[in-house]
Amino acid sequence: MSEAHSALEPTRNERELHLPSGTPAMNFLSTSAFSPLAFSLGLLLVVATAFPTPGPLGGDATSYRLPLISADKMEELIKYILGKISALKKEMCDNYNKCEDSKEALAENNLNLPKLAEKDGCFQSGFNQETCLTRITTGLQEFQIYLKFLQDKYEGDKENAKSVYTSTNVLLQMLKRKGKNQDEVTIPVPTVEVGLQAKLQSQEEWLRHTTIHLTLRRLEDFLQFSLRAVRIM
Repeated sequence: MSEAHSALEPTRNERELHLPSGTPAMNFLSTSAFSPLAFSLGLLLVVATAFPTPGPLGGDATSYRLPLISADKMEELIKYILGKISALKKEMCDNYNKCEDSKEALAENNLNLPKLAEKDGCFQSGFNQETCLTRITTGLQEFQIYLKFLQDKYEGDKENAKSVYTSTNVLLQMLKRKGKNQDEVTIPVPTVEVGLQAKLQSQEEWLRHTTIHLTLRRLEDFLQFSLRAVRIM
């Protein structure tokens, strides 16, 4: 077999998962075989193949169908992100003395980190799938600026920090695909984002580490509630 032909053939790991469109992509369940950075790139490949760019206006809309995203895929991805968050929190505790600290409560009051409440329809009592999907999607959208800050400013394992940011972005795209009421998803106002970004960038070391730690803690809580909700969808 020629080298050119071999290069065109999918690898064994690519053959393990085929999206409904028939395009080979990385299997979410094969995470142990890849570095965090490689896995993040694999997630981007999944998004690129699962969410192709729509064709020109005026085309045959009936022939353009995106594949459905299963709850199992979202559950695996959430677990993957939670594992990365746990590793980052441990590293911050060991290396930067950022463990559970009551002094952080004051700093948390100055952050607008998303959280899920009873009215969001994500708890078992009063569960509402569409309301819950809209709130989780909006919440992850609001987390993006904080996770970008984490990726850019984290001084420890940068691959894990990048994986949290990239993987959460992929989860956000999955949820947007699954929800029916995406017009109700709130997108942060650009001017507000610019102001928040400037505020984050100007932080001194203690507050910067505190912001990163609080972001990880709140995202962990948010995803744990989201995971329970996904399991009953």
